[in-house]
Amino acid sequence: MPLLTVVLALAAPARGAPGSEPVAPTTAELRPTPEQARPDAVRPEEGEEVLVEDSQRAGPDPASTSASVTVVPVDGRLPATADVAQVLQGVSGTSVVHLGGLGDFSAVSIRGSSLRQVQIFLDGVPLNPDGSDVVNLSELPLQAFSRVEVWRGNAPPWYGAAPIGGVVDLVTATQPVGSSALSYGQHDTSRLFTMQAFRGSLAHRHLDGLAVADIFGTRGDFRYFDDNATIYTVTDDRVAGRDNDDKRQLSTLGRLRWGDEGLRLSVLDTFLARDEGLPGNANAPAQQARLDTLRNLAVAQAEGHAQAWRGTARLWLQQRQESFADPADEIGTGAGTTRGWFTTAGNHGDLRWAPRAWLMPSLSLDLRRDAYVQADLDGGRVQQPRIRWSGTGAVAADLRFLHDRITLSPVLQAQALDDHALGEVPVEGGPVGGDQQQAVMATPRLGLLLRPWSTLSLKANAGRTVRPPDLTELFGDRGAVQGNAELRPEKALSADVGARLSWPGPGQKPGPVQVAADLTAFWGRTTDLIVLVQNAQRTSIPVNFGLTWVQGVEGALTVQAGELLDSQTSFTWTLSRNLTPDPSVADNQLPRIPALELWQATGLHWGEKIRLGHTFSFTDGNYWDATNFYRSAPRPIHGAFLRIQPDAPGRGQAGRARWPSLELSILNLADRIVQIVPRNPLDPADPARIVQSITDYAGYPLPGRTWMLTLRWVP
Repeated sequence: MPLLTVVLALAAPARGAPGSEPVAPTTAELRPTPEQARPDAVRPEEGEEVLVEDSQRAGPDPASTSASVTVVPVDGRLPATADVAQVLQGVSGTSVVHLGGLGDFSAVSIRGSSLRQVQIFLDGVPLNPDGSDVVNLSELPLQAFSRVEVWRGNAPPWYGAAPIGGVVDLVTATQPVGSSALSYGQHDTSRLFTMQAFRGSLAHRHLDGLAVADIFGTRGDFRYFDDNATIYTVTDDRVAGRDNDDKRQLSTLGRLRWGDEGLRLSVLDTFLARDEGLPGNANAPAQQARLDTLRNLAVAQAEGHAQAWRGTARLWLQQRQESFADPADEIGTGAGTTRGWFTTAGNHGDLRWAPRAWLMPSLSLDLRRDAYVQADLDGGRVQQPRIRWSGTGAVAADLRFLHDRITLSPVLQAQALDDHALGEVPVEGGPVGGDQQQAVMATPRLGLLLRPWSTLSLKANAGRTVRPPDLTELFGDRGAVQGNAELRPEKALSADVGARLSWPGPGQKPGPVQVAADLTAFWGRTTDLIVLVQNAQRTSIPVNFGLTWVQGVEGALTVQAGELLDSQTSFTWTLSRNLTPDPSVADNQLPRIPALELWQATGLHWGEKIRLGHTFSFTDGNYWDATNFYRSAPRPIHGAFLRIQPDAPGRGQAGRARWPSLELSILNLADRIVQIVPRNPLDPADPARIVQSITDYAGYPLPGRTWMLTLRWVP
C-alpha cells in the first residue's frame, strides 16, 4: 500500500462539517456562475474586471456547454453493488461489455467506438492516454468518487485529448465524508470499503487529506448454459459451473491538499494489486490461465486562481505490470508465461482566462513518454524497450453573445508523435512505421450552443479526431490477443446535433416535479479503424478496417418527484456499417456494437429510512466477428435492491441519529441465463430456433441471479 495512503489512514481524523457535500472537481472550469449564465443577468460593462468563479462544484452544467455531457453523482440512489460499469451503462450513448459477474473485466464504448477509443481519467489524469489500453472498470472503486462525468465527443481541451469515443472522468470528493461498508454475497463474494478524511490547517492555510481502501474477492463460480459449441446438437447441452473465475483485488487512493482558492498544492497516489483467473470463452474454458496486475499512479499538481484567470500544472507517473501465465496453452497461441511493464510519464499545463464576460480563451499543453517492455519468462528473454514520445497542444475559446444565448466554442488542437525509439518490426525487421516515424495530426473541433429560453439548450458539434495504435496493439502478446506492428493510426470525423430541455429552468424555484430530457443525433466516419478480429484458434489480432460508418440517436429522461420518487431512463439506437469493399465483411454490422440499448432505473424512498430501487437493462444481440456469423443473444436483465436506515441513539456527522444501513441487492432478478434465438442469423428464412447462453464480449457467459448483503455506516 502506498505510503501516502497509510499516513492518511493513520492520521487523527477531524471530521467534515455537517452537511458538507462531496462534490467539486479538482480542475475547475472557467464558466460564469449559474446566476451569471442567466439571459437576464446584468453583464459587466466594457473594461470591467470579470471574476472567474469556481462555480461548477457539482461538475459541468449540461445546459451550459455545447458538448453532450452527463454527470452522474455517486450517492444513495445507487445500490451498494453498483460499480463504475453500472453507472456508465445507465448513460445514453454508452455500451458496456462484461466478461462475467461482479469484479470481472468490464469496459465502455461510446457512440459505437472501440473500447480503446474511450479515454478514462481520474481527477483529470489519463489512465489510458491516447487510448493506450482498455481500462478495466472493475479495477476502479466507485465509492471513492463523488461523481462520474461522461463527455460523448468534443471533450474540453484541458483534458489534452481528442479521443474518438469521448472521455470518462472519475472525480474524487473535495469535501469527502468518511464512511465504511462491508458486503458479502453469492459465490463467496466479499468487499470491504473504507474512506477516511481529515481537515486542518498548516501555516495558516487549509490542509485536508483523503484515504480510501477497497478489498474485493470472489470465487466467481456461477452457473451458465453450455451448448458444447454444437448448435445443431442438443444432446450434449448442459448447465456448467464457471471455473477459474476467482479474483482478489486491493485498491487504495490517498490524496493530500494544502492551500486555498488562490494557490492550492496537492499530491495523489492510487495503487492496485489484482490476481485473477482467466476462465476463457464459454465453449473453450481455461482451467489454469492466470493474470496478475500491479498498477500505481502518482500525481503532483498546483492550481492557481485569480480574478480573471485559472491555471493548472500537473506532473504524473503511471506504472503497470501485467503477468500472464498459460501453462497449458488454453488461451491463444501458446504465449506461455509473459510479463509486461508499462510506464507513462507526463506533464500537463492549462491556463483559462476571462478578460471579458463574452470572451473566455484557454491554452493547454501536454508532453508524454510511453514505454513498454515485454519478457518471455519461460525462455528467459526480454525484448528491447519500445518508447514513444508524444505531445498535444490546444488553443480554444468560449465566445458568448446576446447575454449567453449564443456560445461558440472553437478548438484548434494538434498532436505530435515521435516513434524513433519504437525499435524494429518483429520477425520481418525494419523500423516500425517505415519512414513515417514522426507525425503531426491536427484535431480541430467546433461547438455551438443556442439558448433561446432558459429551459432549452440546442447543441451542435463537429470535429476531427485521431488515435495512434498503442504499444500493446503493435507488439503485445497476451495469449488471446496478439500484436500487429503494421497497424496505422485511426482517423475519424464526427458530428452531433441535439437538444436539452429542463424544467424548472435555471434560477427558477424548484417545483414538486423536476424533469430533464436530452435527445441527440450523432454521426461518425472512421478510416483505418482498429478492430480485434478472432481467428479459428480463437486468438484475436488487431487489424485496420478501411472505412466504417456509425450513426445513431441517444436520449435520456430524468424525473424527480419530491422526496418520494426518482427515475432515470436512457436509450441508444446505433446503425454501424463496415464500408470495406471485402465481400466477406462489406456492409456488415461492426463487431460488438449493439443496435439498441435501453436502461431504466426507478427509486422509491421515504426520507432516508427506506429506499426501494429497480433497474432494467436491455442490450440487443450483437456480433462477435466482422463476418456477422457469431451473434450474442439479446439480454433483458432486471435488478433490485432494498435499503433500510433505522434511527438510533447518538448523533452522526449530519446531526441525525442513525444505525448503520442494511441493504439487500439482487442482480439478474429473473435468473435469466438463456434465450431462444434463430439458429442461423445469416439465413432469415431458416425457421429453426435454438437455446443460446446469454453472453457478452466474444462468448463470455453472464451469471444468473446473484445476491449481495451490505452493511454501511457513516461516523
